[in-house]
Amino acid sequence: MAEATFDRDFYIYDANHRFASMYPLLARQIVDDCGVRQGLCLDVGTGSAAVIIELAKITDLDMVGLDAKPEVLDMARENVARHGLPEARFRFLEADVTAIPLEAGSVDLLISRGSVPFWADHVAAFSELYRVLAPGGAGLVGCGFSRYQPIEEVRAMRPKWAGDGVKDERNDWKAEGYLPRVLEAAGIAQATVTQDAYGVWVSLRKA
Repeated sequence: MAEATFDRDFYIYDANHRFASMYPLLARQIVDDCGVRQGLCLDVGTGSAAVIIELAKITDLDMVGLDAKPEVLDMARENVARHGLPEARFRFLEADVTAIPLEAGSVDLLISRGSVPFWADHVAAFSELYRVLAPGGAGLVGCGFSRYQPIEEVRAMRPKWAGDGVKDERNDWKAEGYLPRVLEAAGIAQATVTQDAYGVWVSLRKA
């Protein structure tokens, strides 16, 4: 896949961001669904860090944002300061999803919103995510929007390529049966795939 151009404006997370109304709702949904409010949260493909910024406002979690691009992580740090949150609660790591520099079983809440379409090896990625997830931990991994939003807002926010189906390779992972096969190959038993008008999400648990 061709390297995407770095869109600095997209990574400025403030009231003018095009997903500004969605991120607080998604954070609340994650807490409601996963039930994790303390411990360590890992956000894979953190981008602007918007999800963990909003989670930090409503939980006591410590945050780790992982991204492969150093310029994106610089923007994420700026956004934490922009929202007036304590820097000590956030740590940012430059790494690939298939080689996460965290200990096995160290992550209580695992999230990734929007980076899945760009992963080169989904089996290796999900295997690594499951490795770092703690027993009793939970995760939400996928691409889409919060079901707490009006569906009309979701349709207006959705990028064009998301509706292009097989015409765009970023949608390949949404093919029927693909994610269940990936999860089985990654050795993940406790997972549920949800695909609806809000997006495609994998809910993870670890016994």
